Amino acid sequence: MNIRYPLTKISVSLLLAFFLGFTLVGFVRAEQSVEVNARIGAKLIFNTAPSKLKLSVDPVDTPTDQATHKLIVKTNAPSYSITASYGEFKIGDYGLFENGNLTVASEAPDSGEGTGGDFVEIKDQVEILAGESGFTNNESMAATYKLNVDFTVPYGSGSTEVVYTATMST
Repeated sequence: MNIRYPLTKISVSLLLAFFLGFTLVGFVRAEQSVEVNARIGAKLIFNTAPSKLKLSVDPVDTPTDQATHKLIVKTNAPSYSITASYGEFKIGDYGLFENGNLTVASEAPDSGEGTGGDFVEIKDQVEILAGESGFTNNESMAATYKLNVDFTVPYGSGSTEVVYTATMST
């Protein structure tokens, strides 16, 4: 059995319109350009751990004790620095900072400068880290404190507050 599909004038017109329309549209182009501007803000996130350091010494059995503070930085700045500021630290009238009993050491995690691992005397302020390369999602370093005593240091207890300040260069 032979089946024929009769082409009507409407069918032929629709097919012809479709193919001609598709062909003509394929050659017609329209362009638009859009300028994309981006602004990325400079950020620095700084954390420390633990929140409290404990040092326990005596002139005979344990004349030296150390404790480490972890400093954690996230920044998209090219470089950053960390400074530590100290309050008074005395046992009675005896100043632990003034007499060089408490010292601090730090090492740069990358390209910056710390104390080079050497313990330095603490004054009002110590640069813990200077000019460290930035662009980091999570960089950590240590600030290690060492307390040394002998029989010239009176017995008792004292405390001080350390305020770390992280600054970034832009």
